[in-house]
Amino acid sequence: MSIDHGLSPVYEALKHLHANLDVFSFGISDSTRGTSLYEPGKRHGVLVTGKPGKTTLPPPFNQVPDIGIGHQVHHKFVVCGFNNDDAVVYCGSSNMAIGGETENGDNLLAIHDRGIATVFAIEALALVDHFQFLDRLKAKAPAAKAAKITASMDSRARAAAGAGWFLSTTDRWVAPYFDPADLHYVDRRLFA
Repeated sequence: MSIDHGLSPVYEALKHLHANLDVFSFGISDSTRGTSLYEPGKRHGVLVTGKPGKTTLPPPFNQVPDIGIGHQVHHKFVVCGFNNDDAVVYCGSSNMAIGGETENGDNLLAIHDRGIATVFAIEALALVDHFQFLDRLKAKAPAAKAAKITASMDSRARAAAGAGWFLSTTDRWVAPYFDPADLHYVDRRLFA
């Protein structure tokens, strides 16, 4: 979901829903405040910003395009119960904020179809994963690390290894997926 923070009862409802540990929630906001990235051992949902700012990525990750309007995502949708028979996607030109609804004549569609909801849910997960990656890097200020990695490296794998970004070589990554107190456990159960 991408939601304008103008006076919006929809945003307020989604913010409260996001705080509910019984609901699996992932989202993207235009705000850089109030984000909650994944924390091991926590079940709260993930809310990232679509405005990661001037994140400096080392090669080969520095190829993320900037669309030049202050944010890098303009999707507007909410997926509810994608894996249920009563799945619904709300989408359209609406930012789900009062201004657009009362002044712009924005539209909002409700699509009641499990297959379409699943496609939107997959897109949402990909977007949240992407922006969580950027948000984490912004928080760590990787510019100094990026400066140490030269652009002359011919291998993307070597560049990733030089940046310290590579897949784990142990099975430690599995544990959160079997810890009932961790969001990854909820993720595994929901998407199994």
